[in-house]
Amino acid sequence: MIFGVLVLFGVILIYAKVFYPPLPLNSVSKSEVINKVKKSNGNIVKIAEEKSYQWYISEMNQGRAYENIKKLMADKGWFFKDQVGSGFVFHNEQGEITVLSEMWTSKYVIFHFPKEI
Repeated sequence: MIFGVLVLFGVILIYAKVFYPPLPLNSVSKSEVINKVKKSNGNIVKIAEEKSYQWYISEMNQGRAYENIKKLMADKGWFFKDQVGSGFVFHNEQGEITVLSEMWTSKYVIFHFPKEI
C-alpha cells in the first residue's frame, strides 16, 4: 500500500513538472509549456501574452534558440542589430526594440518582448 502511494505521488510530480524551475509568468503551467515546445519540432513557440509582453520558448539545442528568435523577428519585419548580454536588439523603420532572453533550464530559453510588436 505504501509503495503504491509513493509510485502515485512520483507520477503526479513528474506530470506536474515540479522539477523544473518556476516560470517568469503565471498564465501557463510548466507542463503546458513543455508540451508546446515538444510539439514545435525544435522551433520557437508562443507560450503566452502576459504582463504587456509576448512570451516565447525554444530549445537551446547548441544555440538554435537564438537563430529561432532572429528568424521570428525577421518574419515580423525586424532586423537583428546586436546582442547586448541576454538582450537581442532589433531595428526597423519604427525604431529599436530589445528582446530579452532567459535560460529557463539548461535545455530551454524563454524570450519576451512588447505585445504591440
